[in-house]
Amino acid sequence: MTFARNASITFATRAALVLGGLVTSVIMARMLGPEGRGLFSLAIVASNMVFNATNLGVGAVSGYSLGRKKTPVAELAGNLLSLSVAIGAVALVLSLALSSLLGSRLIPSVPLWAVVVALFAVPFTGLLYNFQMLFRAKDDFRNFNIVEVLQPGSFFVFFVLCAAFVPARLFGASIVAFLASSVIAGLGAVLLMRRCVQFGFRWDPVIVKRTLRFGIQQNAAIFLDLLNYRFDMLLVNYFLDPVAVGFYATSLVIPEKLWNIPNVLSSVLHPRVAHAGDENDANRETAQVSRITVLIIGTACVAILLLGRLLIRLLYQDRFLPAVTPMFIILPGILMINISKVLTSDLIARGFPRANLWAGLVAVASNVACNIVLIPRMGIRGAALASTVSYTLYAVVIVIYFVRVSGARLGSLVVPTAGDARYLVRTVARELSRVFAPKGER
Repeated sequence: MTFARNASITFATRAALVLGGLVTSVIMARMLGPEGRGLFSLAIVASNMVFNATNLGVGAVSGYSLGRKKTPVAELAGNLLSLSVAIGAVALVLSLALSSLLGSRLIPSVPLWAVVVALFAVPFTGLLYNFQMLFRAKDDFRNFNIVEVLQPGSFFVFFVLCAAFVPARLFGASIVAFLASSVIAGLGAVLLMRRCVQFGFRWDPVIVKRTLRFGIQQNAAIFLDLLNYRFDMLLVNYFLDPVAVGFYATSLVIPEKLWNIPNVLSSVLHPRVAHAGDENDANRETAQVSRITVLIIGTACVAILLLGRLLIRLLYQDRFLPAVTPMFIILPGILMINISKVLTSDLIARGFPRANLWAGLVAVASNVACNIVLIPRMGIRGAALASTVSYTLYAVVIVIYFVRVSGARLGSLVVPTAGDARYLVRTVARELSRVFAPKGER
């Protein structure tokens, strides 16, 4: 499929996920209230941090292994399965052993049982992520998008059922629903890959060594990304309380939906760069995707500034209005981090995971420092400002690294042109006409 076609299919999937996620968020906020919403967010953050700290980045290596190293898909899938199970099992045992100590230190307000239940999702999250990355590396965006829907789709169904039948115990039921949806998604991703490629457990020392050597660097960068995105919630809880976490989590819901745009574009771009025979072609395509990202995200940020307060009131009710100002403060950072997502995907496909690592170190250091200074003085507005600062610094490092590697001009990456606007309009019009065309003409 063409870049535009793959991107269109993935955009449609993400649009459905954004809508479902927004509905889930609204129901959860209204039924759990700010405190319950905050406690749920903290438990899931703990699980995601354990996954990102221990996954070792094996899934992220798929594009490089298939495209640049020409590893057969079946061999790579078998080794990914073995690595995923082994790493997931060790991560689960270690995290459960340390859960009481770390939970009481980092998130003392969250019940220990909720943290433990959420931690059981870690091995299945690893399976889901690693095999979804393999579908991306194969340029199989039909199955990539099916896998993308499995966890949030099943969680939405489970959560609605919990809200309908056990509203009095909705917090606990929500944690269990998160675990159940993670199990379904992780096993579903493996079974879907087996329908495409026949594989079993394999352990090739050469593939394993290369995967871990490359993946550990990328995993460190991914973990730093998560700290940059979510450690502020732990600090808000430490300096303030779970109610403030609930308001802050709500302030992020709408802006962070914009991440789906560069995530889609970078997902489709990644295998094209990995398999590119001409670096100049890869440079031109990445530059155009980056400019289009600026065009779309910039327009969306202006729309949020104009309509954000109204949306919070309509969706979450007036009691969540404290989320409005932090939402506005974080928008410049959202624009900057979205630019870096496209460029990071290109650099990983070329075999430069270190760029993401250095950018992550700069971002996390600035994020933690700014949060410690600003949260006690400004509350959740300070947390939002700290995120904008750290996201901007992250993007600056990535842009500088990409310019040095590719030789591209800065303006070609961040200044949209009239041609980009025309290309975007033509692409959207073409895909809409394909969707609404009679079945026989598609």
